[in-house]
Order: sequence, then structure tokens, then C-alpha cells
Amino acid sequence: MNDQKISSTNDLAIFGGSPTRPQPIETGVLISDHARDRVNALLDCGQLSNYHNGPWARQFEEEFAKFHGPEYYAIAVNSGTSALHLAVTAANVGPGDEVIVPALCFVAAATAVVQNGGIPVICDAEPKTLTMDIAKAESLISSRTKAILVVHFWGYPTNVAALRELCDRHGLALIEDCAQALGAPAHGRKVGNFGDYATFAFSVRKHIACGEGGIVLCSNKDSYEHIRRLSNYGKGPGWDDYFSIGYNYRMAEFQAIIALDGLSRLDLEIQARSKAGSYYRELLRDTELDVVQEPTWGKSVFFKCPVLLPTHFTSERQKIVDAISTENISCRIPHRPLYSIPWLAEYLKEKGAYRGADGCPTVAVIYPQLFEIETGPYLPEDEARVSGAALLKVWRHFCSPAPPKK
Repeated sequence: MNDQKISSTNDLAIFGGSPTRPQPIETGVLISDHARDRVNALLDCGQLSNYHNGPWARQFEEEFAKFHGPEYYAIAVNSGTSALHLAVTAANVGPGDEVIVPALCFVAAATAVVQNGGIPVICDAEPKTLTMDIAKAESLISSRTKAILVVHFWGYPTNVAALRELCDRHGLALIEDCAQALGAPAHGRKVGNFGDYATFAFSVRKHIACGEGGIVLCSNKDSYEHIRRLSNYGKGPGWDDYFSIGYNYRMAEFQAIIALDGLSRLDLEIQARSKAGSYYRELLRDTELDVVQEPTWGKSVFFKCPVLLPTHFTSERQKIVDAISTENISCRIPHRPLYSIPWLAEYLKEKGAYRGADGCPTVAVIYPQLFEIETGPYLPEDEARVSGAALLKVWRHFCSPAPPKK
């Protein structure tokens, strides 16, 4: 159905032509008048934060928890990475403990484990959806395994029902990193509804963005109170209550007000990103490019749209990404697999636990084919069509045979 009208492939912006989009789309946060009034009132009162979180952060926690179900508790913190560290700590991961993590994810999942002296055990992806391979994860369980930390990368839900059953059978904690997948449906529920702990992030481009911020979700009241203390120096509600080591991870009031504003628009944001992902999939149907397949057990909420090049174009990937980017379309090569991050590889080698590309053959083959294209934030349908036009414009240039020499 590639009936999209596009410019001549000889007019690529990277070669001096006019870009498909005249200017890049800014990724700043949309702030409603209602939120601005709340911020002004906050500045007037001067109470910008508080121990155990202030009233705006507490309201955000309540509404975020309610979004996931009446049985949930939430603890708002200053970043998604802080949320991950709290979840790993609450799961009692300590020195020498192993935590199974996916090869395809952002480095924060491994960092949170290493912070506690744990060992990230890197797991391959299943070949269609590129989510964590459940059978491979089970094969990596050892006597030292304490938890599985699953990352719903690009907004694609992993088969968390199968992971929940696996963790229950082996007595492991399940941590869901939902930073890129807020609201994604899985098995008739939402991601975050399956783990002992689920973490979310509210930094740039996220479905809710407030500058920086994160949250931990759980359904056990004791776990909730433990994480609340951990996020506040290990202190209880009393001035002299010192229970354990802890951290200064609280969310400030300004971020909470902006996050509440984003939560009120979340359904619209998910709808827009899902439409963009579906549009790209249909647009590329008759080309050699493929949007990564969505799972049968859920739907992606498209933090970004992952696209696969044919194998004979992997050597051209960087040039293709550069050409699309020069059309003022946000396009990147995804975060590199965990096994190829130098400091982490060195750490795991010192621990005798390094699993390189040989241990993750699916990712090793597919990663060189991958690039990402924008789906948000706040990407309206007409702008998604502009992005699609640029993608086709660049692809047709690279896949067209070179003109014969005169």
C-alpha cells in the first residue's frame, strides 16, 4: 500500500536536498494551564519537597496505583534508575546473587544489579518479538539466582504470565522494568501487574515525562512500606526511626505536578503512539523493511518503533539512520546489547560470569539489522505520515540500483 507521495530519492537532505520535515519536532513536555496553576501555587507556598514525599507526590502515587488496580501501592522517586535500584534492593539481591536480565534493554537494568554487588546474567531474545526468551531464561537459573528482571523494551510486553509461573516454580522474585511500556496490555492485564515489583520512568520521551522521575509499584503492603523507607534514608515516619540503610530517592513536588498532568493524558498518548506504530507497519508492508512483530499475548505501546533491515543491508545501517535523521526525523540505532557494554563485560569477566554474543545468538544476528523511528511524544497522525514519507524516501534511495555509468 505504498501510495505515499514522496520526493525524489535524489533530493535526500543528507545530500543537500530539502528535508521532509522542515524542522525537528521538539521533545519537550506539554504542560496544561491547570498544571501551570498548580506550579504557581507551589511556588507561592514554597513547599517544594518533603520527607516520605509531599502532598502532590502522594497524590500522584495514589492515582498511578489506581491506574493499575485497587490492590496496588506506589512509591514515587526521582528517576527510573532509582526505582530499579529500590526494587532490586527490596528483592534482597546482594553480593554474588544472580539476576537474569535481557540482552536487549537499557543499561540501567544491569546497573541496578551491579550497585548491590549482584551479577547480571544476560539472556537471549526470542526471534520474533525480541522479548526475553523464557526457555533460555529457565536454562540460566542456578542455585545463586535471586530474581528475574524483565524489561519491556520499546513498549513490547514480554510473556510475563509465563515468567510469573517460572519465578513461582523456582522461588524467584520477578521485577518488571516498564519504563518504556506504561499501559501496555499483556494477557488481558497491564504490564506491571505480574511482578513482585514493577518500575516506571518519566524522563524524556516517556509516555509520561516530567523532566526526571520514576515510581515503584507493588501489591504487598509490607513491601510498600519497606520501599518507602528505602527511598527515604531507611527511615520510618518518626524523626528518630532508623530501620536500615537507605537512599535519598524521593520525588519533588514540581515533578509530581507535571507527572499528574501527563497521567491525565496517558490514554491519548498511548493511542497516538500505537497508531504511529501501526501506520509504519502498514506503510512498510510491501518493502524489505519490517517492524518487529508484536506478541500474541499483548500489544506494544511503541515507546519507539523498532524496524528490521534485511540482512544484506546491515553494513549500510548507520548511513540509513543518518539519512533519515537528516530529514529531521528522530531515528537511532538501539541501545547496544548488554554483553557489548565494555565496563559491564569487564565486570562480568572478573566475576567469571560473562556471556557474550555466543550466549545470545538471536540478538547477535538480529541487532545489526535494527534501527528505531519516532512514535512520540505527542506525535499526531499527520506528523507520523511525514516520518513515514521520510523513511520511504531514504529506503528507496538505498535499495534502488545504482544508475549505469555513462
